[in-house]
Amino acid sequence: MVRPARRTDFADLARVAYDTGFFGESARLYFPDETLFADLWIRPYVPLALPGFVALLEGRVVGSILGAHDEGAYEAAIRRVAPALALRAAFGGYPKLPACLPYLARLARYAVPHASPHAFPAHLHINVLASARGLGLGARLLDAYLDSLRQAGVRGVQLSATRRNEAALRLYESRGFRVHEARVTPLWRPWTGRDETHVVMARSL
Repeated sequence: MVRPARRTDFADLARVAYDTGFFGESARLYFPDETLFADLWIRPYVPLALPGFVALLEGRVVGSILGAHDEGAYEAAIRRVAPALALRAAFGGYPKLPACLPYLARLARYAVPHASPHAFPAHLHINVLASARGLGLGARLLDAYLDSLRQAGVRGVQLSATRRNEAALRLYESRGFRVHEARVTPLWRPWTGRDETHVVMARSL
């Protein structure tokens, strides 16, 4: 079952994102603070009313797709939540923050590429738990999200992935996404032992 994401899904969205945040596996290896992970990469979507969908299996959230219809709105949402995150960090709300700094520093140094927000204003992130893969849930999530973009009159959408995730790339290509830019990056080298190829994929709607 796939349904629209709700604000009350926040904990489940954070759990699924964290459990798949390292090339489909747990993000704990490179980002030990699960709470900070959720606040950085899930909470900004709350001011946007969580424009996305969740996949349920036996009543449990096992997959999600989140995004924004407009990059400017997403950047504004980040600015709105940033003061609360900074305050929480200042008062020790992220006890494992020091162990996350190596990744955050590398992310700032090795920024991933993006397509033009004018041509492709929307973006998306899709995650499916390992235990729920192979059931077609990723395709159903992606189809639902693309339909919502079309209904909203959005002109194009982009996403970021890596060459390592071959199954995801095949799914995106089957829905009309094409590689807009590919860039070899040392971002992940401390945790994978090698450079990875980031790809930006985009499609018009």
